[in-house]
Formats: sequence, structure tokens, C-alpha cells
Amino acid sequence: MRRILLSAGAVLALTGMAQAVSVGELIGKCGDDGKAWCAGVGYGDPMQACLEDNYAQLSADCQAVMERLRGGEGVYLF
Repeated sequence: MRRILLSAGAVLALTGMAQAVSVGELIGKCGDDGKAWCAGVGYGDPMQACLEDNYAQLSADCQAVMERLRGGEGVYLF
């Protein structure tokens, strides 16, 4: 399994898709903000939209993640 993940990471790096926000990073940096500002909102696009709507109230770490998403990075499982 580890080889598969490492291989996937290498493919992403070689294809220029290495710039991505992992779900773990998103939860780690925006989880508390999501609970505070977006309770009851579904995951995925609805949560991202809610966080965007509450951008000014987000922590600096979450704002940094949101900036990356605004810049075109996607959200990936790994």
C-alpha cells in the first residue's frame, strides 16, 4: 500500500498536480472553523462554499488553505 501511495505522489509531482490540498490537511487546518461557522453544512462543495462565505472569521491557517483552493488547487484524499 505504501508503494502505491508513493507512486501516486510521484505521478502527481511529475504531472504538475502536486499542488493539492489533502483532506487531512483541510480537516486539520479548517476543522475547528468548519464546526464554528458551518455546523450542519454538508461536506465537499457546500462546506467549501460556507468557509468561503465566512472567510474573514477563519483562522489564519484555514485562510491559507482557502487561498490555495482559490488559486486552483484541488482537494485530494492523499
